[in-house]
Amino acid sequence: MALVSPPLGATVPASPHATVVSLPTLADVEGYERKDPATLRHITVGYPRFVRNRLVGEAAARAAAALGRTGELFPLVSRVAALAWAARAGAAVSSLDEVGDWVLLTTPPGDAAARFAKFVQHTGILISSRQADAYLAPERRHVGAPPAPVQAALAPYLAGVAPADLLLATSGMNAAAAAIAAIDAVQRPRGRRAWIQLGWLYVDSTRLLEKAADAPHYFIADVRDLAAVERLLAAGDVAGVLTELPNNPQLETADVPALRALCDRYGARLLLDPSSVGLATVDVLPWADILCCSLTKYAAAEGDVMAGVLAVNPSRPDAAALLAAAREHLAPLHPLDTAALAAQVGRLGEVTARLSATAAEIARRFAAHPAVARVRTADTGPTAAAFRALRRPGAGAGALITIELRGEMRRVYDRLRVVKGPSFGLRCTLTTPFLWLAHFDQVTTEAGRAEIRAAGLDPDLLRVSVGAEPPEEIWAAFAEALG
Repeated sequence: MALVSPPLGATVPASPHATVVSLPTLADVEGYERKDPATLRHITVGYPRFVRNRLVGEAAARAAAALGRTGELFPLVSRVAALAWAARAGAAVSSLDEVGDWVLLTTPPGDAAARFAKFVQHTGILISSRQADAYLAPERRHVGAPPAPVQAALAPYLAGVAPADLLLATSGMNAAAAAIAAIDAVQRPRGRRAWIQLGWLYVDSTRLLEKAADAPHYFIADVRDLAAVERLLAAGDVAGVLTELPNNPQLETADVPALRALCDRYGARLLLDPSSVGLATVDVLPWADILCCSLTKYAAAEGDVMAGVLAVNPSRPDAAALLAAAREHLAPLHPLDTAALAAQVGRLGEVTARLSATAAEIARRFAAHPAVARVRTADTGPTAAAFRALRRPGAGAGALITIELRGEMRRVYDRLRVVKGPSFGLRCTLTTPFLWLAHFDQVTTEAGRAEIRAAGLDPDLLRVSVGAEPPEEIWAAFAEALG
């Protein structure tokens, strides 16, 4: 059976809780980024930190009507998170009401509300679609679950951590935000505020570091440049170093043992994020002070759950203080989403292995195709040895492939017959012009494109997440589009 590209606004899967929305042409991507009404009228569901799910919007509107509230409406997971991030954004809180197991914050329209909306995106503190649905339709049977089954399923991949100390978050970014906050809580009393971003990171991780007004943020583009890391660490004011293993979308990996040694020498804490390949692919907790990882990918491979996990390495200095601070700042996964995740997480190892094996075959074919200028995978290129040093026995390189084309990206993207939208690590193959979605303001200006190239990336790259379909079906779709 040939793969297809669903129409604009279609959800994958066909569920009100889907995390992927179809953007089948580059013009659709541009309309989405520019908030063109002609595009947005088709989109009622999307990646939930960026697109407010229809159910979430309806829940906010209903609660506001019942309470007589007006202004910008933010249905958020808790009072603590709402107040903390509104203060960080400088947003005036007009009202804050408890609505069942969530809160509705209202703020006047304007620049501060827009800043707050971005922090809500970065940190994943919006209520989930399942939580909203339970409010809208309480007569329906909504069955949640405790975290223990999910923690037990993840425990083999995070050895040494008590299952109860594996903290399940509303998203991978919420886990990352809590981990950054935990390190800050421990390090700032010591006079350490600065952060080092090693490599091109996922956009929201970068924005959280950039927007810390009272903390220097240093960006080192090349994950191999540990000499630059050491020069910054030697100043003595660095709280933490954050890197992804591998980073997204470059798929390059730092020399983590060497990075660990540098952090120890200079008193910095090391935060590692293996979301790109998943917990079943690499074993990085032994090198980390804190690990954060998205479970929206690989663990929730059906594409209908947002979740993340945070783990503190109990053998590292400050472990108890870091864990306590992380618990304070993390937004726990809602029981309804925990139940949905519990039904899928047990297949994490199996799904990851299948996606990785098929991705390896598709990557080999990309490398041989004359229309493809460059292929990136985690286990090829200049940092392959660093990745392999972290890889679990028998594991592959994850689902992700980044390709750079010799011809026009728009033509290939528009012709491609696969699901086209954000996210990765799902059972369906996905493709996205990643930088057009994550860094639209940069890819649409010559200065911005130059910045991207200076960081070692092609602004028009395509990020491919290989799914569980038969390899020949996947390849047929790409071969046709590549011409």
